[in-house]
Amino acid sequence: MKQQAKVVRFAVPEGRGEYGTQGEREMRRSNALLEETVRQRTAELERTNARLEESLRQLQIAQAQLLFAERLATIGQLAAGLGHEINNPLAFILGNLDYVQQQLARTSGAPSPEDSQEMMEALADARDGAERVRLIVRDLKVLSHPNDMELGPVDVVATLRGAAKVAAYEVRGRARLVEALDAVPPVNAHRARLCQVFLNLLINAAHAIPPGQATRNEIRLSARMDGTTRVLVEVSDTGCGISPGNLERIFSPFFTTKPVGVGTGLGLSVCHGIVTALGGDISVESEVGRGSTFRVSLPVYEASCIEVGSSRAA
Repeated sequence: MKQQAKVVRFAVPEGRGEYGTQGEREMRRSNALLEETVRQRTAELERTNARLEESLRQLQIAQAQLLFAERLATIGQLAAGLGHEINNPLAFILGNLDYVQQQLARTSGAPSPEDSQEMMEALADARDGAERVRLIVRDLKVLSHPNDMELGPVDVVATLRGAAKVAAYEVRGRARLVEALDAVPPVNAHRARLCQVFLNLLINAAHAIPPGQATRNEIRLSARMDGTTRVLVEVSDTGCGISPGNLERIFSPFFTTKPVGVGTGLGLSVCHGIVTALGGDISVESEVGRGSTFRVSLPVYEASCIEVGSSRAA
């Protein structure tokens, strides 16, 4: 009798053959959902970035307008003094030209050598006065130039002297202006904004000294190299000084020790913003009753930095 072979059958759970296909469909569905989520999040981030960029642009515009407004406010405060500074040389010019005109009318022909010499001297004096007016107007033009973000090489010494000319009426009658300006390389800056910094520091120094004591006080401007890559500018005065409590807030917006209606309280805050935006530093050292020294450190223009380094190495 033959033994029959046993056939073993394994029970396949219902739907087992469809597991692979169903799993793939679920995975594809999950991947599609994930991709859609990523696309939505990416689009949302792009919209957020666009809003942030627009907000940053608006803030930059507002900052530029604030800097320009503060600069014009400073010029407005100096308007009377600037008119005096321009009026004096103009009166001098007109007086000398009137003299030459009268001399020519009197001689009614070829003047004598003595008369010619006097008229030549009068014309030279008139030309000097006109040059003084031209320089004042040039420095005012620099200050009133609209803001832009373009940086480049700026002559620190020329900018300091330009600011000193504009502030001359404020300084005169309060202190002697002393200059100790070394030949320094250009710094990487914006000329109008840098002039605004120096002008504000000069005006503050002048206002720290009571009028009528020019022989006993001085405001000192100095410029020198600080290492090989930075220029250090100092504006020092022998005025009333700043109390320790105020020193901590001296660069804060709208903080001022001046009477109400005098100044905007933004001068030093604006100076701090301009200098730090240029990659520089500004600091102050002061003692009550002995005066203050403001220090501005600025990076040398890169091409000049290379030249200074190579010349010193040689």
